[in-house]
Formats: sequence, structure tokens, C-alpha cells
Amino acid sequence: MRTQKQSGRRHSQRGIAMAISLFALTAFILVVASSMLVGSADIRATRDYRRTAQVHFVAESGILHAIQVANQAAGIGVENFQNDVVNNWNASWAPSTKTFTALPGFTYSVLALPNDANSGYFRATAFGPESATNTVVASVARSIIPSTAPGALHLANASNTNCTFTGNGFSISGNDENYSDGSPGPGAPVPGLSTLNATNAQEAINSLNNQEKHDVTGLGFSSDPLIPSVRTSPGAPSADQIDAMVASLLRDPNVVTQGGGTVNNSSSLQGWQCKNGDHAPIPETTHFTGDTTFRANGNISGEGILIVDGNLTLQGTIDFKGLIIVRGTTNVTSDTDVTGNASIWGSLWTTDINMVVGGSAFIQYSTQALALANQVGQGRALPSKLVVNWIVDCAAVPAGTNNCGT
Repeated sequence: MRTQKQSGRRHSQRGIAMAISLFALTAFILVVASSMLVGSADIRATRDYRRTAQVHFVAESGILHAIQVANQAAGIGVENFQNDVVNNWNASWAPSTKTFTALPGFTYSVLALPNDANSGYFRATAFGPESATNTVVASVARSIIPSTAPGALHLANASNTNCTFTGNGFSISGNDENYSDGSPGPGAPVPGLSTLNATNAQEAINSLNNQEKHDVTGLGFSSDPLIPSVRTSPGAPSADQIDAMVASLLRDPNVVTQGGGTVNNSSSLQGWQCKNGDHAPIPETTHFTGDTTFRANGNISGEGILIVDGNLTLQGTIDFKGLIIVRGTTNVTSDTDVTGNASIWGSLWTTDINMVVGGSAFIQYSTQALALANQVGQGRALPSKLVVNWIVDCAAVPAGTNNCGT
């Protein structure tokens, strides 16, 4: 009898133990499931946060890409945001959607939106995995500082050139210098002589003897070993781009245009204004439509932009501050003879150069002088790089504000 009671009691206890075990197992499963759900939510939240940050980064990268495209499409900068950027954006930004190679699965597109001639907007939209998307808008404007020149002397010819340098009385320097006092300027060095390709750069180097190589300084110059500052400038304006730039400059009604020939006085190279009874020069754009010779027994001076459609001859004492564009060959020889003291502050762009110096002459890169060129007409005459004023994430502002669209 006693053994049977004990067996029955143990059988009953086994039922209770099974119930307790099932309850504990269920509780454990619930705890594990809850933990997995919480962990999964945390992982999803982390992934969503990472995607949000990534797609925003891609959109901002699209803005920077758009600025690079706009500056390069217009040559070395932008003259008019509406004409140079907005009106040509579909062609400049083809294809419309681009792949962001740094992050697989991400793409972006950018729209150029107008404001005025000197400013506008870029709206970039990025797309990523799991339907991630982000739109940012940047306000951009042409810099008040003119675009840096590709070189103190720029050969804007993609075809083979034939440079000739004779004489030790010249210097070509790409080191920024202020014309007012000869002090170093704020700009980074540029090549003393820039070209569009390596072939023309080497041809120019071969045209210099050892002494003359010392006279071409600027970016990349070395005295030991002797390396003149003659370099290819990526993105430098070609002859076609300079033609387009000149066409834009000549649309200014204030341009002074005259035929070629011999110029003997300063009045042909600058405008004048009266302040408090003083007759002071102001920068202007001067356009000579044929071969032009500057010859003076005294001094010829000018500032602004000088455009010569033909050969340029410099004789006598000449001082010019700004940008000189020669659409043709600049011969500094029988057709173009530097026999006096010729000083060019700023930059000289030409399609070829043949330089025989009988006197003293220098071409000195100067951002201070280029700033004078940028003051002609209504101001901002030269191509200038686009800079960002502000950038906004459209997810953080109401739709329709800051050009974020709807």
C-alpha cells in the first residue's frame, strides 16, 4: 500500500513539473523573441540612419560635381549664370542621372535653377537602396575674385606651336605679385608659360636656352636642377573658348572698338572719369580689330581688358594692368618688337608666341591686376569660379521654400 501511494504521488508531480517546464520554456521564448524584435528594430534604425546619412552625403557630392561641371563647361569660370549654366545645363549635365561610384547602389541628379546673371541654385536629389532619397539645394554665386589665369603667358592653341625666345632682357613670372608695390600677392603660383598639351609645353621648353630658362618662373620652377615654369594647365581655355569669352565681352555696349594700326598715346587704352575735378583713368575693354603696334616716345599705360584681333607689336615704354587677349600670333620680333620697357601685369593669352626682346620686358602674373580687368563695364567681366553661399537639406524645411520644390 505504501509503495503504490508514493508512485501515484510521483506521477502527479511529473505533471506539475511538465507544466512548469512548459511555462518556463514559453517565457524564455517570449524573452528571446522580444530581444530579437528589439535587436532587429535597433539594427533597422541603425541601417536607416546610415542610409539617411549616406544619401545626404551623395546629394551634397552632387552639388560639388555640378559646380565643377559648370565652371569647366564655361571654360575657366562663369561669366553669366543664366547664359553659361542654366541655358546649357541639359547638355552639360548629360546623362541626367549619374552613378555615385564611391557607394554602390546610389545615384544622383542635379538641376540648375536661375536667379540672376551672377547667381543661381543647384538642386541635387540622391537615391539609394531601400528607397532612400534626399534632396539638397545650394545657393551659388560667381566669386568677386576673378578666375585665376592658367598662366602668366598662356598659349591657347591645341595644334603644334612654334615658340621662339631670343634675348635675356625678359622675364615671365607666374608668382602672384601686386603691381602697386611689388609685394607678393594672395594667389597661388601659376605656370609662367601654360599650354594646352604636353607637346606644346615641351616645344616651348626646347625653345629656351639655359639663361632664358631662369627667366620663366612660377609654378614648378626649379633652379637646381634647372626647370623652367612651363607646364600644361588642365582645364585651361582653348582658342574656341576664348573666342566665346571675347564674344560675350564684346556685347558690352561700353567696349571701345577701333581699327588696328599704330597707337601712340594712353587715351586709346583706358577710359576716364572725373571726381572732384580730377581726371582719373578707369578700367575698360579696348578692342583692336587688326594688327596693332603700341609705340611711344613717352609712356603708354592702360588697365582693364585689351583684345587684339591680329598681331601685337610693343615698342617704347608701355605699362598695362589686366588681361590681354591676342587672337592670333603674338610676335615679339619684326612684327612685334619689345625694344623699350614693356610691363604687362596680369596675364597674356595668345595662340602663339615668337619673342625676340631687344630691351626690357616682363609679363608678371597679378591677381591685383586681374581684379582691374574684372571691373570693366558693369563689373565681373571675367569668368569667375562659382562659390557656395549656403546649402540646405530639403527634408528640414517646408516644401516650396529655398527652391526645394513641392
